[in-house]
Amino acid sequence: MAADPSLGAIRFRTMGGLDLDNVVKIETESYELPWLRRTFEDCLTASYECWIGELLGREEPDDIVGHGILHVKADEAHLLNICVKKQSQGCGFGRDIVGYLIERAKAKGAKTMFLEVRPSNGIARELYDSVGFRQIGIRKGYYPALKGREDGLVLALSLDGD
Repeated sequence: MAADPSLGAIRFRTMGGLDLDNVVKIETESYELPWLRRTFEDCLTASYECWIGELLGREEPDDIVGHGILHVKADEAHLLNICVKKQSQGCGFGRDIVGYLIERAKAKGAKTMFLEVRPSNGIARELYDSVGFRQIGIRKGYYPALKGREDGLVLALSLDGD
């Protein structure tokens, strides 16, 4: 599904340290077990691909609709985090962010993109399936959960096609 035209299109820009308050707020409002600020700081320090998606033609922090973190090394890309602001979910922005990160991975020479997703995250699993990711494994007890641990499904997408 394309983004809701009444909300506008999104553009992407690199994430910087000044974005972290908004990024952490969005992450905390969207997930039961969000990434910590320190994790985002580490990604920025490590020079991972850290991106902000914001509504086109707007400059206010409230116009940030989400973010994504990508790590590319050699010919492999790892989608580490994607988050869409709670109020903007269901409008196609998650698909836009994933699509942008796929294009970034291809531009950096990646042949395969990997990610982990919680089995309980049905919406994300549907999105990843719809763009061609396929399950290739399971990481037992990969994610912290409110009660114990949750497995991580390992998904892969070949970037050689298209």
